Amino acid sequence: MFKGFPGSGQQPTFFFDGHRLKIDTDKIAALADGVAQDELVELIDVEIATEGPRSLIRIFIDREGGVRLRDCESFSRKLGAILDVEDPVAGPYSLEVSSPGVNRRLSQPTHFAACRGKRVHVVLSAPVEGSRNFRGVLRESDGEGIELDRDGRVFRLPYRLMRKANLEVTQEELFGKGTRRR
Repeated sequence: MFKGFPGSGQQPTFFFDGHRLKIDTDKIAALADGVAQDELVELIDVEIATEGPRSLIRIFIDREGGVRLRDCESFSRKLGAILDVEDPVAGPYSLEVSSPGVNRRLSQPTHFAACRGKRVHVVLSAPVEGSRNFRGVLRESDGEGIELDRDGRVFRLPYRLMRKANLEVTQEELFGKGTRRR
């Protein structure tokens, strides 16, 4: 089942016009995880935000070989029907389902484990050795955090301090080294 950064305690609470919007994030993640199992896709991330009086639920899914538009459509129809019945969001909401993209967000230990040896960007809530922003090669990951190599120096970054982490894919990695013709 999907979980945010372990030990981070990240639970979104939203206020609008002085009224608290009640959003059961755990229930939404559990429902999305069930649909992911039925659809044979991996639930990568769940984001919840507010846009005026509406809640916005963003679901990111993936599968071996990549996600197609019809995968997102099918997932959206099934989860939307379940959300309408289960009602984990008080008030109106919009549902978006998509691929995580090439610079995907990393939010679970399994995401980091799958990215060993790749470049990542990590933003921390508190500094580690004087820095909150780290870009480098992910060397190791475990249940507590990661080891990131930044220009030959290795830093230990705990999940509990991570605000945001993304895979960084360069154009060269995407398209290969190009040659210019004249």
